[in-house]
Amino acid sequence: MTGPTPSRRTVLKSLAAATGAGGAIAGGSYVATRPSVAVETENVLDAADVRIERNDGELDAVTVAPELAVEWSDFGGGLDRIGLTLSAALDGESGYDLLFDGTTAADGVSTDGDGLDAVDGAVALAFDRVDITAVGDAVTRSDFGTNLGPGEVVTTTVELTLRVDVVGSQNAETETAFETVTFDVTLQNPEGEATASGAANTDAE
Repeated sequence: MTGPTPSRRTVLKSLAAATGAGGAIAGGSYVATRPSVAVETENVLDAADVRIERNDGELDAVTVAPELAVEWSDFGGGLDRIGLTLSAALDGESGYDLLFDGTTAADGVSTDGDGLDAVDGAVALAFDRVDITAVGDAVTRSDFGTNLGPGEVVTTTVELTLRVDVVGSQNAETETAFETVTFDVTLQNPEGEATASGAANTDAE
């Protein structure tokens, strides 16, 4: 007996990412006669944990440069646009900073692959590197430690959220996928060390 055909809601839920080692995210796709979309970041979302040592106890920036692949199928007439929204937040906090909100045609993102007029296609997308501490008030340099004393260590968890809206040319048919990943930024002010060496240059006559 043939099972029920998955609804679009079910298809979109199947795109929910599973975070693995090193910040890898794996996405899935469902091929059908109705429009569908898949988003895959596969270990290139640039979300590996970061550790830095600074003798002044402060860091200068926290940067990200996400890359991803978008695939679509069964969009009659191709696509009108691919909308992208990228935001950063501190894990567990309600506020967020909008890092990018535009389309693949906007400055700040490069594309490589099929044209949007393709019924079935795929593109690789790469965002320009951005300092997430210099965008808004939700994620700032002070959130990662300020004036740490010798030997002090602070770890802060950042959450990146990416929304992809694939909009068809016919009837504005839209499919949406979300990807979320977290990574830790650890700042350490190492203990100061000093050594001394020399020679006594002793002699006798």
